Amino acid sequence: MSGSTMMESLMKVIVKIALLTALLTNLNGCGWLFGYQGTFRDHSNDYRQAKVEALLEIPDHMDSNAIDDNYAIPQISDHTTLDDVFKVPAPEPLGDDIDRDAVRINTLGNQHWILVDGTPGQVWPRLRGFLSLNQLEVQRVDAVNGMIETGWLQPSVEGALRERYRLRIDQGVQRGTSEVYVLQVDIRAGKDDWPKFSSNSEREELMIRELAQYLADSAAAAAVSMLAQQAIDSSGKITLEEDANAQPFIRLQLPFTRAWASVGQALSKAGYTIDDMDRSQRVYYLHYLPQDQEDDNEPGFFAALFSWDSDNEASRGKGIAYYLRLNEQDPNTVMITIERQSGEGMNEKEMNKGEAEKLLKLIKRHIS
Repeated sequence: MSGSTMMESLMKVIVKIALLTALLTNLNGCGWLFGYQGTFRDHSNDYRQAKVEALLEIPDHMDSNAIDDNYAIPQISDHTTLDDVFKVPAPEPLGDDIDRDAVRINTLGNQHWILVDGTPGQVWPRLRGFLSLNQLEVQRVDAVNGMIETGWLQPSVEGALRERYRLRIDQGVQRGTSEVYVLQVDIRAGKDDWPKFSSNSEREELMIRELAQYLADSAAAAAVSMLAQQAIDSSGKITLEEDANAQPFIRLQLPFTRAWASVGQALSKAGYTIDDMDRSQRVYYLHYLPQDQEDDNEPGFFAALFSWDSDNEASRGKGIAYYLRLNEQDPNTVMITIERQSGEGMNEKEMNKGEAEKLLKLIKRHIS
């Protein structure tokens, strides 16, 4: 056999080996080249092996501020379990309150406060900026409790009494919101006392309007106070949970008086029809017609959750009747539940968990 023939045969063998290697790579890539122990290992499921380690212990004589968890993951607001079989719903809006303003002045009785779209840590520097811009002397700052107190000021209005102000920031009902309260005190209250209510409600309202306007104009400010952010809980005051029988309810951390008013506003925003209410019994009487049922041509997502009485088209046009109950758990916490009313020609079958959860989520997004 000539040298050229041998060389040609050798090349054919090399080509066959290369083709076989490529084929084996394609067939067994996950187990060899890209397997768990392979050269190019897939890391996508590594998080499943992660463990929660104990916090690092720092000696008492050393400062631990440098290793504080400045970017802690916020708590989720829904704590309900999924059914064994369920249909994945459409994603909810990124914001809990789909129609909230950046800055809004709220009023309940004689109480006024500013609702701001931003965490306490984001709003805190803007409060300091407002006082600095208006050259208002700061007497005391307490970032842990979210309070700033001014020194004694002399208004330019003739005959006006010396006064001072306390600004207080608190976590809003919804995650990512803050509430700012203003307390005005004049010299008649004494030099050391801070009463529960302002000495002059008109001066308080004037300060609230000026502060709200400043907060609205400075909404794009990027500064964040990490001390205020860590000290004041930013997870919100409203959660969706389950009781011992796996029935969903809303836990709202507000006094009943404010909770009652906030829920009433939320129901209207969410599209519920309020037929009646009994504050003494803490009950709202409602009807609700899902938006995707208003057009009878095509049933929407709610079609799988709601059972309509085919013999009563009038009830279908108005929706299903519900009781919404507000039960005081303690002076600052209210539990909200929903259930179907009986009779009225509608299907009296007990509502399922999915229906109650969907209805409560809709209300929860609008409470502020």
